[in-house]
Amino acid sequence: MTVLTEGPVLLATKLHPPAGRGLVRRPRLVARLRPTEHRLTVVDAPAGWGKTSLLVDWMDACAESVRVAWLALDPGDNDPVLFWSYVITALRGCVPEVSQQAMAALRAGPRALRDAALPSLLNELLRVDTPVVLVLDDYHTITDRMVHETVALLIERLPRTAHVLVSTRCDPPLPLARIRAAGELSELRADDLAFTDAEAATLLKDVHGLTLGSPDVHRLARRTEGWPAGLSLAAISLAGLSRETAGAFIDELTGSDRYILDYLCSEVLARLPDALRDFVLRTSVLRRLCPPLCEELTGRADAAAMLDQAERAGIFVARLGGAGPWYRYHRLFRELLEHELSLVEPAALPELHRKAAAWFAGAGSVSEAIEHLASAREPGRAADLVAENWTVEFNAGRLATVEAWLDVLPPAAVRLDPRLCAARAWLLLDRGQLDEVDPWLAAGEAAAAIAEDGAPRLDARRDLAVLRAVHRFKIGDVGAAASTARRVQELDSGGPSFVSTVAHLLLGLTAYWQGRYAAVRRPLGEAVRLARHTTNPLAETYALGYLALAAVEAGQLAEAARILPVGEERIVDPAVGEHFVACLPHLARATLLGATGQPQAAATSAARAVQLARRGAGRLEIALALVVQARLAGPDSEATALLDGAAALLRGCPDPARFPRTLAQARRARPGRNAGRVEDEESGLSERERQLLPLLAGTLSQREIGAVLHLSLNTVKTHTRLLFRKLGVSSRGDAVARARELGLL
Repeated sequence: MTVLTEGPVLLATKLHPPAGRGLVRRPRLVARLRPTEHRLTVVDAPAGWGKTSLLVDWMDACAESVRVAWLALDPGDNDPVLFWSYVITALRGCVPEVSQQAMAALRAGPRALRDAALPSLLNELLRVDTPVVLVLDDYHTITDRMVHETVALLIERLPRTAHVLVSTRCDPPLPLARIRAAGELSELRADDLAFTDAEAATLLKDVHGLTLGSPDVHRLARRTEGWPAGLSLAAISLAGLSRETAGAFIDELTGSDRYILDYLCSEVLARLPDALRDFVLRTSVLRRLCPPLCEELTGRADAAAMLDQAERAGIFVARLGGAGPWYRYHRLFRELLEHELSLVEPAALPELHRKAAAWFAGAGSVSEAIEHLASAREPGRAADLVAENWTVEFNAGRLATVEAWLDVLPPAAVRLDPRLCAARAWLLLDRGQLDEVDPWLAAGEAAAAIAEDGAPRLDARRDLAVLRAVHRFKIGDVGAAASTARRVQELDSGGPSFVSTVAHLLLGLTAYWQGRYAAVRRPLGEAVRLARHTTNPLAETYALGYLALAAVEAGQLAEAARILPVGEERIVDPAVGEHFVACLPHLARATLLGATGQPQAAATSAARAVQLARRGAGRLEIALALVVQARLAGPDSEATALLDGAAALLRGCPDPARFPRTLAQARRARPGRNAGRVEDEESGLSERERQLLPLLAGTLSQREIGAVLHLSLNTVKTHTRLLFRKLGVSSRGDAVARARELGLL
């Protein structure tokens, strides 16, 4: 039950390599870096070893012969949909053959990634006849398992002209052993990237304007073990020292990389002019910088000049590619600067983060604003920003982004805000973790019941009621879903809205599941109208699919044939066609084709319906798709397995309405059926409920029934309520009468 949005707003600076200013050319390594000869190339070394600089050097050298798609990664990219949006955009920038098809499929959510978006991308890369290299810089910032799995899938299925080049601080969790054994892996490590004496001399002279004698260069390279970051920091520290003093300084460089870095960083900062030192310290809280943002944090009007000065001073500032004057500090150097700021002026950190958050929020960069508010220890403002923006990310399928936002907030801040409880519940619902939804709904309802500014939080109560209705339907509790949908309508203020659309949808589809076909058309027709008014193609497709399905089952085949093409027009767009709601038009088409004697075409539609339903449909919808596929299946063993799968789903449904009879009828239509199994499934009763039913027909009280079954009174009452709901009755006498009608007694 989501609303489609356009694709994510992507940062152009991430799709371009940093400028090569101050770059030391390293032809010996460029000659070894031949990614077009391998499926995967890994450049693995700790921070400050010149990985990115080497990749930029290689790009410059092969610009005429290879198409390169560049993506600079950071921790914010740990969302499969966002990550692949960046990858596809990067590839489209250099490979015109890559269309919007894969990106549109991504908008159907993470469940469509593996079997829709990624195959589409690979098929389009197959048409490319010149070498293409996808560069993933700073891949160590990626921790999401699904991202790693899908990158591995991409690498394993790449066409011969496509290649992946990864820079990282540690071995990536990719199938390196298998790729290495196949001869498809090239690797460069820290030992390979260490500067030679000649390269160190070039860095010192050409980049830092420092001329040292060969013995001093050799000693400095040996003391730093050829570590490029250490050499650069040492060069800045050596500037202005006499030959004798420089020699003594080099001799003092001992110990681990971290020791050298701490020592050299303090030396570098001590030698900077006061204004520049203050500038870099205060802007160290930023992952990316631009003059207006730096002016906001420092109060200076000359931020552009200061950034240029910092870049020319060689203090690990790089100009980013793309539109606009954006920069970044080397990550390791930024961490050291921020640590230094926390020591010399700890009170400044929260205020700097607050200012950065306000600037990014105003610029529409919500993720960065939330990150800075969390660092500023402003949970209230961060919670408000999450609450105002999470639906946009969620509806675009970027569930991991929403989860990351919620995770930076204190747990109490989430539980006491009904809007954020709803966000947690929607995440669980969309991921199929149905049994974990109720506690968040309960927390949200409790929070919404608390008056705010003298008025109950009616909007929050309405939104949670919608969510509860959807949840009850997803778990197969049809009666509760219908009653909650009616409650939503009572709380709704009226007019076209997402809430009103979903309420009408649920009233229509619960009527379908209850077999009340005459009651389906009006609410679903209204849902279609509202969906069109609010530009919600997912809801429109869902409603049209149910309308067509209900028409087929009511024997109105001409009506179904009239409705279906309208719904099928919507699923041409992969953003809709790869979403689970598209299972309904396919299911309706399968039943219509089956009813008109076209079993082969019907089987194709049914198989597609099952595939889509598994991406997020309700238990009953998946079960029905399995039953329809079973009706059209060939061997009896295949049909039995499908029907058994439907039965397993049925057992988890509190109120499956008429579906038990649908499943039992499908069993009867297959030869070699088990009569007892058919009766059990037709009743839809659990084993405990079947034990309870004959006792209800007697004169025992509920307490006495509990003694017979060794159950507490409360447990007997719970089972009795569930039994009444499944039989569609409200009293003990009616339950017995209904059971006798169904042949259960």
